[in-house]
Order: sequence, then C-alpha cells, then structure tokens
Amino acid sequence: MSWSDPTALRTVAALRTVAILSWREYRAVYPLRVVLASSLPRAILQTLFVAYVGLMGAGPAGRDFALVGAALQVVTIATVIKAADILVEDRIFGILYRMRLAWIPLPVVAATRWWIFTAEGVLGGLVAATAACLLFDRPALLAGMWVASGLVVLVALSTSALGMAVAAFAMTQRVDSFITNVASYLLLALTGAVAPLERLPDALEAVAHGLPMTNGLLAIRGALAGGPWLGHAAAEAAVGLGWLAVAAVLLTLQARRARTHDTDGWI
Repeated sequence: MSWSDPTALRTVAALRTVAILSWREYRAVYPLRVVLASSLPRAILQTLFVAYVGLMGAGPAGRDFALVGAALQVVTIATVIKAADILVEDRIFGILYRMRLAWIPLPVVAATRWWIFTAEGVLGGLVAATAACLLFDRPALLAGMWVASGLVVLVALSTSALGMAVAAFAMTQRVDSFITNVASYLLLALTGAVAPLERLPDALEAVAHGLPMTNGLLAIRGALAGGPWLGHAAAEAAVGLGWLAVAAVLLTLQARRARTHDTDGWI
C-alpha cells in the first residue's frame, strides 16, 4: 500500500488523532500536579529503597546492581500497570465495541494509545535513576544510564507489548488490577532486576529470557561495563515482538468472544 493511497492517508490521519486524544486523556487523568506529587516520587522512592536493600545485602556493587534494575522496573509501572487501564476502562464504559467496528485493527489502535505510557515509563525510569545516583554520589553510573537511554526506550517498548497482552487477558477477568500488578512484580522477581539471573533455578532462568526486560537489563549492564550489549538488545527486541504478537492474538480472540456472546463483559 502506497503512502499516497487514500486509505493509507486516512489511516495515518486516524492514528494521529488517536495519539493526540490519548495525550489529552492522559493529561485529564494524570495532570502535571499528580505526576509531580505522586508518580515521580513513587518511582524515586521505590528505586532508592531497592538500591538501599542492595547496599545492605551486597555492598556498593550490590547497590549499583539493584539501582539499575529498580529504575528499569519503574518503567513497568506505566507500561504494564497503568496502561492496562486503557483497555479495561474501554470495556467498562462501552467503548470497546465501537473500536472493533473501525477499519483499523484493534491491536493497532491499542498500540497507538499506549505511546504516552511508554513515554512516561522512560521518563520515570531515567528520573528515578538520576535521583538515586545523585543521592548515592554515583556520577559515572548516572552518565552511563543516560548514555544507555536508548536501551531504556527499548525496554519500555518491549514491556508495553507485555502490558498489552496482560491487558487483553485481564479484560475478561474480575481481578484485572491484581493481574497487572502481579505481571509487573514478576518482572521484578524474574528478570535479574535485583539479583543475578544465575541465582534462579535453571528452569526459571530459561523462562526469564522469554520475558521483556531480562535481555534489556543485560544489554544495559553490558553497556555500563563497557562490554557486549548489542546481542542482548536484539534479543530484547525479538521478545518484545513476540509479546506484541501474543497481544494481537488475544485481542482478536477477545473480539471473537464478544461477537459470540454479544458482550465485552464478564460471562
């Protein structure tokens, strides 16, 4: 399909409108005062707490290890927990069925709406890392985190794909908030955020490499240490694409289920 094709132009214009409306919706739900008084302080304090635990458990090296992992886990607060409310609330308020009637596939619309939470995740993670590095007087680590900010963006994108998959599943459950929170903290526990992957049993370590953030953390830590990182970054991108495919399948099955039972609600 050529970009001069009227259908392509119409689709691009529609997605641009979706992106703008997503920004306006975000500003209504999370105005600047809420972000400054709640979201960012939470991200900073969580990172400081995890870094302090790392310091108590394994000294300065453990502190730096935990600080990086905790800052990356902050990303998932936006991309997995908060963003999942998009689809869940669309179901609650009766908007979802209208979106399925559009010529643009629902997964594409959902991914476009996710952009603002992906951006929030990147900002939150980097701000949290900055605050923790300044408090612990780690200027070299701070500079390294900002140099590796492109990899933070990659992690935000891959965890957004997981967030979409989790949200697609959670839409049909009565415990949607519980599911999204569990998914976020499973990433904290299994991806090597606070302890080396080698500490996990072999089976869980294998599972961890199929989760977003695991390979992204390896890439960031490799870049910070001046070691190899490109292969880990490629693996993170592949895992993210895999979870994006899972999200698309789940949303398609959800649409089929809704048509069969004539409802987007719980059955």
